[in-house]
Amino acid sequence: MKRVYRVALWLLFFGVGCAALPTSIAPSPVPRSTPLVVTPPPIKPNLAVTLASGQIKTWDVSADETDVYWTDCGDNPDARNGRVLRAAKAGGAPVALAANERCPQAIALDATHVYWLAGDSQFITHKIIRRVAKTGGASETISPAQDIRSFAVDDANVYWTLCDLQRNAGALNTMPKTGGAPVALAAGKGCFFDLALDATHAYWIEERGVMRAAKAGGAPQTLAPAQFHPRALLADATNLYWLADQYVMRLGKTDAAPSVLFAGQESFATLAQDATHLFWVDARGTILKMAKTGGAPVALVEMPGKNFYALATDAQNVYWTNLAGGVLRAEKTGGAPVVLDPNLPQPLVVAQEGLNSFTLDATSVYWTRCRYEPEKHTHGSVYRIAQTGGTPVLLAADQACPKNIAADAAEVYWINEGAETSPGEYRNGAVMRVAKTGGAPQTLAAKQDGHANLAVDDAFVYWTDCGTGARNFQDGAVLKMAKAGGVPQTLANAQKCPGSVAADATNVYWQSGGKIFRADKATGALATFVETGGNAITLDETHVYWTRTESASRTTYRSCADERSVLLRAAKTGGASQPLAQIAGFAPTQIALDATSVYYATDCTEGILRVAKTGGEARVSVPRQNANGLAVNATRLYWSVSAQGLLLHRAK
Repeated sequence: MKRVYRVALWLLFFGVGCAALPTSIAPSPVPRSTPLVVTPPPIKPNLAVTLASGQIKTWDVSADETDVYWTDCGDNPDARNGRVLRAAKAGGAPVALAANERCPQAIALDATHVYWLAGDSQFITHKIIRRVAKTGGASETISPAQDIRSFAVDDANVYWTLCDLQRNAGALNTMPKTGGAPVALAAGKGCFFDLALDATHAYWIEERGVMRAAKAGGAPQTLAPAQFHPRALLADATNLYWLADQYVMRLGKTDAAPSVLFAGQESFATLAQDATHLFWVDARGTILKMAKTGGAPVALVEMPGKNFYALATDAQNVYWTNLAGGVLRAEKTGGAPVVLDPNLPQPLVVAQEGLNSFTLDATSVYWTRCRYEPEKHTHGSVYRIAQTGGTPVLLAADQACPKNIAADAAEVYWINEGAETSPGEYRNGAVMRVAKTGGAPQTLAAKQDGHANLAVDDAFVYWTDCGTGARNFQDGAVLKMAKAGGVPQTLANAQKCPGSVAADATNVYWQSGGKIFRADKATGALATFVETGGNAITLDETHVYWTRTESASRTTYRSCADERSVLLRAAKTGGASQPLAQIAGFAPTQIALDATSVYYATDCTEGILRVAKTGGEARVSVPRQNANGLAVNATRLYWSVSAQGLLLHRAK
């Protein structure tokens, strides 16, 4: 039986490890997924059977036709009291196949032997692959001591991935199980991680993404980008599967791009498979299974707080270990389908890495994706999807990091960041637009501040220019341009890095230097609207709303206890500012309005809150959401979670 090991967790003892993999972005939207699951429903869980308890630190697990095998890391690597054990499925006491090991972790099986990954004399930087016969006897080391991150075996060979931190290099090596010199199948920059095998190829994860190399040799291929920190790679005869933050991904070996098989709200851990299903553990301690072809997941076993680590399957059962020292099993049949609550957040689009802004009109949602890597910076994109869902429509491709999107009745507008022209400055940006029905994108104004903010009305586009560092950002401006064409006009100059901008029927409002200014559209007259402004300006018919940070952290780290902000409003006709809500943390950069309420999000409360426009108690509208963007219509609330590539919505 073949077994593939996922990334070793020996770093738990030392608190050190490789930096997170750089991420990249797929060139097109990821296909639709199974709907988001937020909370598993009450279930009648399968009964968990304990196969072994009283272990010190159980790690990986695998099974063949008659036995279950696992590793026990021991007290710590230097204690040398780790073990490799076996227990008969029919019952009986565990048998130690190997003892006095330096924290054995990953485990793999073939027809005659058990293989595992353990530390050598320089455990922090080197590990070795060892094996013992399934019937017991003397154990032996079969690989050189290297920084091995994962390994797998087939009938003839052992394969492993490497991470050389000092050289920032990785490799995929192989050698015969009978001995010999290792051969490199692939090498490159950065760490090589998870490993999977099929009959002809080896697959692994590294900074370029999900990779493949023929076992017989040849140039490696990139199969999928490294979006959302891929891990737990598996292969079967036709597909690859892996976890990516809160996604279960699938890639047919002949497909051009991966798809999202399942999307959840929180990151998953530990992926296993059998011939027809995938199995994983969610953040609440539930083992879920799902057909490889898709469909509704099934909650098999619910054991909150039990620290699931490894999963394995056989024909009848799923097996798992936990770091509390147990080896358990449960039947693969049974459980209950996960039923979605329509009142909980639902995904509109998923796996949109680089999603950085979005907006609504009466029927659709529009968003931008920015590819920040230098080699991909000019391949950003703009999309549309119906508010009722469906397939995303690509409106503009190959954009130089689009952001700050806005829409009018017929077109969508955004700012292209452009290339960095001096450290921290982007003076080669552009004001762009495209028809909502698609077509060629049009440049309205070139050579603009790539970090501009944007607003539109019926006749004009308005944007800000932060100014230049050479003049301490005191030479900023607010500009406008007729949608019908022409040249940009300056509404206000000598502004200190103006930020958020908004327009109504008669005025344009913007933030600059801690104040809010406005300019009369008809006369161009400039006035200070309020002396204590901030950011996140938005308008309704009678008032201006904004947020302001009142106290920042007294430490070099974020501290919600030290940071305080406020949500305010002021009548357009004049008068004192009215505080609406006190906010923990820095001031939200986006707020949204409906007829009666103001919505805002803050990472300190990890939720979306709502307060009446007249003030009063702020209430949590959607809990546990690190929202980056907000929008609202008459019935629903929309928000983005950029780090997870999600656009979500729910009834207000």
